[in-house]
Parts: sequence; structure tokens; C-alpha cells
Amino acid sequence: MSDAFRLIDEGPLLVLEIDRPQTKNSLKLTEMEALGELLASERVRGARCLVIRGAGESFCSGRDVREINPEGEDAHDILLNRIGPVLQRLYTLPAPTISAVRGPALGFGLGLALACDITIASDDAIFGSPFRRIGAVLDSGGHYFFQQRLGRHRAAELVFTGRMLSGSEAAGIGLINEAVPADRLSERTAELANLIASGPTAAFRATKDILSGDRSFDDVLALEARYQKEVTRGPDGQEGLAAFRERRKPVFSGV
Repeated sequence: MSDAFRLIDEGPLLVLEIDRPQTKNSLKLTEMEALGELLASERVRGARCLVIRGAGESFCSGRDVREINPEGEDAHDILLNRIGPVLQRLYTLPAPTISAVRGPALGFGLGLALACDITIASDDAIFGSPFRRIGAVLDSGGHYFFQQRLGRHRAAELVFTGRMLSGSEAAGIGLINEAVPADRLSERTAELANLIASGPTAAFRATKDILSGDRSFDDVLALEARYQKEVTRGPDGQEGLAAFRERRKPVFSGV
């Protein structure tokens, strides 16, 4: 595993920490690819809930600018074949995912934060597109997440103006789920992640699949029916029904 990351077991949670605080957790291309390998591992894919955070005062400020060479590298190949697959792997990960954002989430960091199922940030976190200032195009899925969550008009405004959003502003317009004071971010993230990790994992994985893509109403109904049959016959489904009948709190095994 690359020394740019740490995997930490915190009870039923798995925490993936970006550990380059000296560079505001910016990442080299090789480190991004190492992240993709981590996300493909059974340990990560089998987590009951994955939390992604940055060490120190930053989440991830994007690609390490010290290695960028616009004239000597193929941006198309890098984004399509090296960076894009990492974000796609996170976005489609079977396990529920939460990003806990302090400080900047820019460029690749923005994509990383918003590719998670749930994003919680400190009030003073920073989200946005700094690409206007360098005459470049927002990448790492930023256009998709802005338009999907905010609509075309707000997505265009953020990209064209380069306006940065605080965590509070991002939560206020629905770009992220929640913003809390910085000294409560770890506590709030753990609270929500532990709640998710204690739940019926198989059912949650079914939900992730149902919510993915632009599905029709008929497709959703069909998937709900298919997964309901599968899940209710599994260990957690049986436990949930037994607990309901016995009027007790269920204890899900995550199977």
C-alpha cells in the first residue's frame, strides 16, 4: 500500500485516510492509481461502511501541481485512463461511503468527496472549481456532480465564476449533506458511519445499485422486487424479521 494512505479499522468502520498533510493532501498520479488499487481490494469492497478523510487540516487539494507538465503530458489519457477509473471505482463501490471534509476539496479532491454516497464537511471547508483561474476545464466529475445536485444553471455559475463555497454554503444549497463546526466533524462522521455500519449491509448494497444510473420507474420497481426476495432470505433479512416479531432491536451481522 502507498504511504500516501492509511487504512484504519475503527470498530465496524473502515477509514481510508489520505496522509500527505504537508501538501494539503494533494496526490501524485501514481498515488491516485494506488488509491484505485485500494478501492478494488476485498478489504475495502467488503467494508460495512467506508469513511474517507484527510490527515491534518485538508481533505484533498487535488493533483500535486509540482508534477503537472501541460506541454509534455497527455491530459486526455491521464484523465480518461488513469484518474477517471479511480473515481468510477469509488462511485460504484458496493459499500456505503462517507467523505469527511476539512479544508479544501478541489479538483480530484472535489471528485473524491462528491463520489461518496454522503458528504459531511466542516463549516469552513472549501468546495468549488479553481480551474477558471488557470484557463482549464473542471475535471474529476465536477460537472456531473454540480449539475446532478444543483441543476445546470448553478453548475454553470460555479464553473464560470470560479466561486468557492464554504462547507456551510455547500450544505445550504444541497451540494453536500451536512456541515458542522470543525471540532465536531470527527464526532458527527463517526456517529453517522457507525449507524450505517450497524445496519443490514446486503440491503444497503442493493440500495446503492438501485440508486445508481438514470433508471426508469419500471426499472426501479423491478430491481426492488428482485432484491427484496434475495435480501429477505439472507441472514440479516431473517434477523430483521425475527427481531420485529419478537419486539427487540435487530443485531445485523452484515451478511
